[in-house]
Amino acid sequence: MDWLQLTAAEGIGPRTIRALLHVYDNATEVIKAASPSGATVLGEAIELPETTRRSLAAAIHASRPSDELERLRVIGGHLIAYNDSRYPPLLMQIPDPPALLRVGGDPAAITASAVAVVGTRQCSPDGLVQAGRFASGLAECGVTVCSGGARGIDAEAHRSCMRSKGRTVVVLGSGLSQPYPWEHRRLFDDVRACGGAIVSEYPMGRPPRPSQFPRRNRIISGLSQGVLVVEAPVRSGAMLTLKMAVEAHGRASWALPWPVGHRTGRGGNEAIRDGWSAMALDVSDVLGDLPELIRRTDLGTSANDASITSTFSQVQLQVVTSLRRGGRSVSQLVEGIHAAPVDVMRALTSLEMLGIIARRDKRVTLTPAGVAAMVPIARDQSQSTEAE
Repeated sequence: MDWLQLTAAEGIGPRTIRALLHVYDNATEVIKAASPSGATVLGEAIELPETTRRSLAAAIHASRPSDELERLRVIGGHLIAYNDSRYPPLLMQIPDPPALLRVGGDPAAITASAVAVVGTRQCSPDGLVQAGRFASGLAECGVTVCSGGARGIDAEAHRSCMRSKGRTVVVLGSGLSQPYPWEHRRLFDDVRACGGAIVSEYPMGRPPRPSQFPRRNRIISGLSQGVLVVEAPVRSGAMLTLKMAVEAHGRASWALPWPVGHRTGRGGNEAIRDGWSAMALDVSDVLGDLPELIRRTDLGTSANDASITSTFSQVQLQVVTSLRRGGRSVSQLVEGIHAAPVDVMRALTSLEMLGIIARRDKRVTLTPAGVAAMVPIARDQSQSTEAE
């Protein structure tokens, strides 16, 4: 309740709360110092002007946590404080983690392995297609998709993830009782119904404000192993999220390439050109950089097949490894693999029967099970390199 009273106080953000907690041990001690008799002590402790300290104390004293709890109870939500065991470990690693999260839906969704899929609201039809393709591919491999619930790329990422029976997380720039955009409230209900979560650091009734969305973006990045920009102009919230993920949070980043002159895709192109974002042509480009995210999926292989990768022939291993960064044509595989063409064709046939690869539009690609098979392969290759 003390955490809630502190974080629900109007005008007090994470930075001020961190300053207070740097002086006081916990939220309870802050509340005591902010009482009418303790206002002066509060101000002196954090070295603020008298007018500011009295405003802070008044805001904390006026905060009504019981009202906040009732609103949260109505939607079946959860309060997760910074010192709660359910607080996402990844989010705890960023420079300014929220002191308290309001979560609608399953709290476990915000601690699952996730990739953020973001982009512009004013996206092209191709952008929507690509957002759906990547979100679906991630969901099929058991990766949670995190985004901001906005119009355009964000919304399509959430919807495609759920269509593929995956779990998705929406981070709002407003309170849970004031979801934005308003027309997406049914989408947000679906997210919760499908095992996902709606997250906000703001009080339940906080309306959307422009200044809150950049701060919302740090949570999107903080909850994720990496950020994928599907389509975004140079000056956009999506590109700020991508840059924040790399520079402030130390996370992975990917961007889709777009034709020269495609204005709403230039942000990603520049990130790739300048070297602070990897190019993503396929879902395997993302998962290939983060093999620890992949969970084995049930795609016709049983639990007894978990050791299947250990029985791959050398040619089969070469085929799977060659497809790690995206699809190849049969002729490219035959030319690039050091084996007789007939052996390569046999390997392709056997891997297709095992459900490890698929042939689509004259190209050979890894299936989600094939991407999952890359985990032990990549681990073995890494250990071999270290031993050498």
